[in-house]
Amino acid sequence: MNKKIILSHSGKQHSYYVARSLYRLGFLKKFYTSSYLKNPVLQKLASHTRFDLLSRRFIDGLPSNAVSSAWKYEVREQVARRLQATSQAVSQMVIDRDEKFDRRLSRKLVKLKGYDAFWGFQGSCLQSLKAAKQHNKLVICEMTIAHLPTAKRILSEEAKLQPEWADSFDFGHFPAPYEKRLIEEPLVADKVIAISSFLKKTLTDDGVDAAKVEVLPLGFDASKIQFVPETEKLSNRPLRVLYAGRITQRKGMKYLLDAFSQFDKKDVELHVIGNITGSGKAFWQHKGRFQYQQGVSQNALFQLYGKYDVLAFPSLLEGFGLVTVEAMGAGLPVITTPNTNATEVIRNEENGFLVPIRDADAIGKAITRVRNMDDFQFQQMRLSARNTALQYTWDSYENNLYQFLQQFFV
Repeated sequence: MNKKIILSHSGKQHSYYVARSLYRLGFLKKFYTSSYLKNPVLQKLASHTRFDLLSRRFIDGLPSNAVSSAWKYEVREQVARRLQATSQAVSQMVIDRDEKFDRRLSRKLVKLKGYDAFWGFQGSCLQSLKAAKQHNKLVICEMTIAHLPTAKRILSEEAKLQPEWADSFDFGHFPAPYEKRLIEEPLVADKVIAISSFLKKTLTDDGVDAAKVEVLPLGFDASKIQFVPETEKLSNRPLRVLYAGRITQRKGMKYLLDAFSQFDKKDVELHVIGNITGSGKAFWQHKGRFQYQQGVSQNALFQLYGKYDVLAFPSLLEGFGLVTVEAMGAGLPVITTPNTNATEVIRNEENGFLVPIRDADAIGKAITRVRNMDDFQFQQMRLSARNTALQYTWDSYENNLYQFLQQFFV
């Protein structure tokens, strides 16, 4: 009989997929989260609605009795998001949610029996890690974005380089107690999961023991993303470059926009899909260089990938950057930096391009390289991108997860 794991995450991200994989493998004792739609009738109704909050708050294959949900910790935050509260106000609500959720669960863990390990997500697990550890349980912390000291350093540098974009940063500045929490969690844990090699490097560079850090890359749902083997020929039309994600300088937006100063729209188009973080003033100063669409649901984005030729994702700071493998799944070569999941997924000039952070010229050269390809070269790169992405499905993740767990639970 497999050992049992309690999984905990205040929020969503990819934790539903982790919970489902643990359940399928026979390791899940219970998944504790802040918002999960457990009622099957409501799940069915939500599947046919465009209300993203509900339609994305459950996952097929994870039974409701395996989940404990506490919506009270997230309702206030979700209302604020829909009323378009300031990013600072929403950020504080997320902090409050994380801390209250963690405090409640840590008290519950003292009384719970029948589990062997506790697995928590970055930001909402410090007290729970400590409580489980006091009862001699294996404790695991999953990190989802670069370790805070490295993040603060990179973003502090960026604020000096691009001060007009400083109000767009969406990570790195938190109240002192929350910063302490983020730094302490991987130190307390027996094992730390990093979702990319870059993330692992930020941890080890900041003093976390490399021996306890395991890289476990994420997956994507290949069944929801269409791949068309042959696309419209590049000749006699513009190359369509996509950026999808939050509009923030953490993602390297200015360098992408600067790269497009060298292109004529009849040759190359930039399409930006995402919600603006901060005032947006710096972003709109470049309005002649892109076509903009407000952020869409994940399922809607899945349908849109096929309209574009290349994904540009020049981020300064990521955990994994799931949009890259999703886009590659649709056959889009990706232009990205080493500070993402590039170590895992990019083979330079075969399925995409690796460019340094803060390098508009390198981004422009990569785009030009694609623009100048003949149709056969381009289709080969598209196929290579698709084949690489298929190595990072959630089924592949589940296999890797099983291998990880075998280290402790044989």
